Amino acid sequence: MPDFQKTFSTVRNFLVFSGGSVVGAIIDYVVTLCANGFLGTPPSVALSVSMVLSASIVFFYHDRITFRTSGAGWMKRYVKFMMLAAVILVLRVAILELLIAARLPVFIAAAVAIVVVYVANFAASSMLVFMKGRK
Repeated sequence: MPDFQKTFSTVRNFLVFSGGSVVGAIIDYVVTLCANGFLGTPPSVALSVSMVLSASIVFFYHDRITFRTSGAGWMKRYVKFMMLAAVILVLRVAILELLIAARLPVFIAAAVAIVVVYVANFAASSMLVFMKGRK
């Protein structure tokens, strides 16, 4: 029989993680579309810039709220999180560019690119960044 408390904790973290990720996704989407639409920034560059901003905000959300790991070792977790964000960025940019090449509008391609890697991001963040720092 599975450990109910561990399962509940994972489900709770996934739901709270979703809240932080929605904030990050909104930042990514709005900044990407604004930079592309108003400034003429190429979509991949706009997404890259938006992710640097959103990843920092989302890290502090997850560190304090989702995984409750704030305190000692936060800089090490932040560096790991930003390294993971770089991997996620590469995946998102690849998906974005493929979808744009398939002639999807930027507003659809950007949304799909952000959503597609979401579950992998949760799993990697949980296991690689925040697991050992929990209170």
